[in-house]
Amino acid sequence: MHWINVQIVPALLTASLTLVSAAAVAHPPSAAPETGFLVVAADRGFQGNEEIRDAFELLARTRNAALGVATDERTRESLREALGTLAEHGARRVVVLPAFVSASDAQLALVKRLLAESEARLPVSFATTFGDSYLAVEALAEGFRAVREPKGRRVIVVGYGDASSGEIQRDWERLAARAAEGFGFSSVRTAVWNSGRSAEYRAQQERFKEELAAAARDGERPIVVPFHLGRKADSMMSFDAALKRALPTGAEIALLEPAGSPAFSTWMMREANRHAPLAPGELGVVVLAHGADYHWNETIRGALQPLEARYKIEYCFSMADQPLVERSVRRLESRGARAAVIVRVFGFAASFRAEVERMIGLDIERRAAGGAAHAAHGESSGPSARIRSAMPMVTVGGVEDDALFAEALLDRARELSKNPAQETVILVAHGTGGDAENDDWLRKLGSIGEQMRANGGAAFRAIRAATWREDWPEKRAAWVAKARTMVEEAARDGGRALVIPARVNGRGPEREYLKGLDFELGSGFAPHPHFARWVEKQIELGAAELGRPTGAGAPAESDVGKRHH
Repeated sequence: MHWINVQIVPALLTASLTLVSAAAVAHPPSAAPETGFLVVAADRGFQGNEEIRDAFELLARTRNAALGVATDERTRESLREALGTLAEHGARRVVVLPAFVSASDAQLALVKRLLAESEARLPVSFATTFGDSYLAVEALAEGFRAVREPKGRRVIVVGYGDASSGEIQRDWERLAARAAEGFGFSSVRTAVWNSGRSAEYRAQQERFKEELAAAARDGERPIVVPFHLGRKADSMMSFDAALKRALPTGAEIALLEPAGSPAFSTWMMREANRHAPLAPGELGVVVLAHGADYHWNETIRGALQPLEARYKIEYCFSMADQPLVERSVRRLESRGARAAVIVRVFGFAASFRAEVERMIGLDIERRAAGGAAHAAHGESSGPSARIRSAMPMVTVGGVEDDALFAEALLDRARELSKNPAQETVILVAHGTGGDAENDDWLRKLGSIGEQMRANGGAAFRAIRAATWREDWPEKRAAWVAKARTMVEEAARDGGRALVIPARVNGRGPEREYLKGLDFELGSGFAPHPHFARWVEKQIELGAAELGRPTGAGAPAESDVGKRHH
């Protein structure tokens, strides 16, 4: 079903809000119709609007969705009709997906005002604007990757909007800076083409040309990268065509169409997945562990088999190797997962956290929300692309001194114990090269020991701890000597040493480093039943971080009328 109202005005072709309901698509929506999605975009002219529509159709095949192209006050009635159509198809709440690069765009402000003034019976909220998504950063980075030998080049990113708005200018600056990380450009500047229609239009455009020329001045091989959802009636009557005519002498242009990028349609699908409830079985899990030989890996799989009845689980045994992580993500997508938690099964919470967060775009989106940033490392061709997925993803993990880990290690000691009063438990861990980090590891082992004592481990003669620092020979010898001394002291007066590897699985180099000494050797966390419980606890933490555990509705980013990033 389509509504369109076209009016010719001087030098401008405009259309009121154009709506395409899910009913107009050949494939009826199959997922959670109670959440309706209204994609809104500014009027771009025929070709630009068609590109938006093409991306939208992927969403409309599986969701109760409508597309809106906003122009002026006529949009009020069209919005009313859109909300009514979504309600007819089962919507009880509506989430607006703003297809704008800047959250400060005047047309988006118009939509917010009209919705706030409406008497809609359905609650309406706004999702993350396209420009605030890591997928927009990746779409712009596509253009940068097309630049030959980017290192040392000067780049000018050109936007389209109200050039008088400081917020719009800052939005493009943030986007350009984030997309440029790791490419080695000598400078990255932005310029916003004024989309206004005031009497000063021509003068404003002349000022833009001057700014563009200033940005390119004295630059070796400056390259202009337009990134916008601006005017595009056809290939000749478009902002990009006008921009070509405005280019300063010597500048190159790298044309890029955000609406035509797969990242754009993926953004729509991802926001829909973020804001619709998950059906049972739609939460996917990537278990990311260091891995070793076949038997080590299979021990992890076997320990987590009970969870596979409740979650779609894929395994990735690597040190956060992005191609392997992406393989697991794609397998989850193919199995029907709509959101995913990447559980890092390592000793420390910090292990590979920054690397995984960058892979899934959290380095960008948490920065937009005020979080910390992680640097991107680039090569001559630029940094690696992030994993683009319609699944919202988070990463959690790090065993640290978790209570379940402590209880499992206590059980490992009890399995070996014959006379606790004569036995010393010695917890041994991998350790690190840095002294501060190794001290932190020892503090965690101390915490585990205290928990063991509080839960019945006080019956042992003592509980001690050491790290091997096994990958750093210059640090290792001293700690091997310390651990050997602990074992020798435990054997005094008829005592026994119970050596327990504080590892997520199996054993380490204990027999090699303690060769010639008398001790009993236990094993690590997996396949103790508490290991599966710990992993499930991490899954639950990740689901909560996603904003909606299985079966729960997702809160929207903001309410109508509020600015959101």
